[in-house]
Amino acid sequence: MLKRFCPDDPVFLGQLEARLAAALRHAGKAEEGLLSVTLTVPEIPLEFLPAALDDLFYWSRPSAGRSLLGLGAAAGAQADGAARWRLLKDAFAAWQAHWRHEDVDASGLRPLALGGFGFWPERGDADFPAARLGVPALLLRHEGDISALTFTFAPGAVDLAPAMQRMRLLAAALARTPGAAPAQVLRREGGDEEAAAWQGRVAEAVADIQSGCLDKVVLTRRVRLSAARPFAHARVMAGLAQRYQRCTLFGVATPAGGMFMGASPELLAGLRHGEAYCDALAGTAWNKGGASARALLGDMKNGREHRLVVQSIAEALRPVCARLEVPAAPVALHLGHLHHLWSGLRGRVKPGIGLLDLLERLHPTPAVGGYPRQAALDWLARHQESRGGWYTGATGWMDTAGEGEFAVALRCAHVRGTQAELYAGAGIVAGSEPRQELAETEAKLAPMLDALGGGSGDE
Repeated sequence: MLKRFCPDDPVFLGQLEARLAAALRHAGKAEEGLLSVTLTVPEIPLEFLPAALDDLFYWSRPSAGRSLLGLGAAAGAQADGAARWRLLKDAFAAWQAHWRHEDVDASGLRPLALGGFGFWPERGDADFPAARLGVPALLLRHEGDISALTFTFAPGAVDLAPAMQRMRLLAAALARTPGAAPAQVLRREGGDEEAAAWQGRVAEAVADIQSGCLDKVVLTRRVRLSAARPFAHARVMAGLAQRYQRCTLFGVATPAGGMFMGASPELLAGLRHGEAYCDALAGTAWNKGGASARALLGDMKNGREHRLVVQSIAEALRPVCARLEVPAAPVALHLGHLHHLWSGLRGRVKPGIGLLDLLERLHPTPAVGGYPRQAALDWLARHQESRGGWYTGATGWMDTAGEGEFAVALRCAHVRGTQAELYAGAGIVAGSEPRQELAETEAKLAPMLDALGGGSGDE
């Protein structure tokens, strides 16, 4: 284990500034493209989401030994509409063409772009573009036993002073620990009327499925909370990190001090050394009512829902993979009080295929949209399905080689001051029972409700 330094130690910061200055002198001017400088550092604590920082992007997979925290923007691209994937690819390719990297300590780590996208290709929320990809000006990362800082400078803007000012702000924020007391939740909007309306939508979806219009559609619920004092982002993330080590933790700053944050159980796609890997996650049970992993594995309704997701992912990957491995049967994944059917698909991608290509082909999977894809999307559009923030889109990262990971934005909330909006959904197939599907959404809401202080705390 590396020795841990307090990041606001003036000696540490002084040494870091001297090292960065020397690296910039060695690199010279970067007139055409981005310039990144990576310096390894003693382990800097990154167990929680720092507060009061603008343009923050946090992404962590504790089980993989990977944590990322980006601040500021050296470059960025936003894209709405049907062309969003092409526009992001064009922007990323332009960065790649003239991106220089000074890996001072031979860490082997590449600079990263961070981003996310929503469920629909059109912008549906004032705080979120349909898709965004950006290169952070400052990136703190833990990768296995390596801790590093990457400073990235825009063309013609290589300036030490603002880079170190951003580092000092980060250091001060990391030195503050989360408060102990949760926000006091005063009100949860909705209630019986909202629940009844949602069950009516489930019944309508089941009727259309039984008539042969489609095989599956995923419906979403929103729950709004109001608290006596502002929710503490750092405390919420610390609670999620403690309880959901097998999930992907994410937090994306939004205007006016908001945060879109959660703990996702599902990786949409990853690409490493030409190997693609995807989660097929569909079919859910929970401890309440005596549900068990064994019962889930033998349940016909959940099994049918899961097979649709596996089939769809395999269909999307086969044209771009020279080899594809599809499990014959799922296993039960245990996350707190929830059990999910999970299958991991892996494949060797063909030359020229990058992570953005995989995301374009895979999204939306039947786990968040439905099956067949277009029939489900048409049904959702007709019934005016809206999804807040990037819920059921994804957040993630990619390196200068076009490889990386994106996790589906699930088990999440958009937190703004004393207000929080939580999201949960359920896959509707033939045999779905409205009351049971409502109970499933309540079980999926529980992780964020508990983290925000609005749940029972019972697992």
